[in-house]
Amino acid sequence: MQKREKIVVLIGIILLIAGPVLGFFLDKLIVFSAAPATIQETSDTDIQNAFAFPVGLTRNQKLVIEFSVYYSDISATIKILGKGAYDTAYAANANPNPLGGESFVYSQFNWGQEPYQSTQPTTSLSITEDGYYYIEFAGSTNGDYLISEPGNYVVVIYGTNGGSPTEVYFNVTLKIDGPGEFLQNLLLAVGIIILVCFVLYFSYGYLNKLRRGIE
Repeated sequence: MQKREKIVVLIGIILLIAGPVLGFFLDKLIVFSAAPATIQETSDTDIQNAFAFPVGLTRNQKLVIEFSVYYSDISATIKILGKGAYDTAYAANANPNPLGGESFVYSQFNWGQEPYQSTQPTTSLSITEDGYYYIEFAGSTNGDYLISEPGNYVVVIYGTNGGSPTEVYFNVTLKIDGPGEFLQNLLLAVGIIILVCFVLYFSYGYLNKLRRGIE
């Protein structure tokens, strides 16, 4: 096997290995993470003081939120608003409590126990000390199934502190579907094509040598 042929085979093998690796690491992209994030408890009445993070979703793209509170006396609420609805509420510095949010599904986990609830649809979640929610959002829901509705959205979190401080502490991580699956399939396909083409080329050359030897 010539040096050039070895390089081609090596490239094909590298692509076959790199595909699943990149697919795993790029499956979800963290767009925001804070532990803790801090807001004022005036956020419970004035949306301008609430946590707000804009997210744009494309077709069949999903947002994953890990939302928890491990601080005493604190209650925090999460909603997902359409960008237009949020802008209107922000301009009026509206109270976020009566605002209707977009529908998402969630699971609640207790460490060392089975999920308390699984893929339940809702438009708002409140959480207190030692609480944790795993949330999935794609634009809308149908029962406990996600429906992809591409668009611009804003994750809003507000809350209160029943103790003497006025700060509201919570942990939040936002992830969106990354290019992992696409890259994995692409690299696997290219790697397989390279190796198949090499096998066909090598077999053709080998058969030609046999034919010449017979003649």
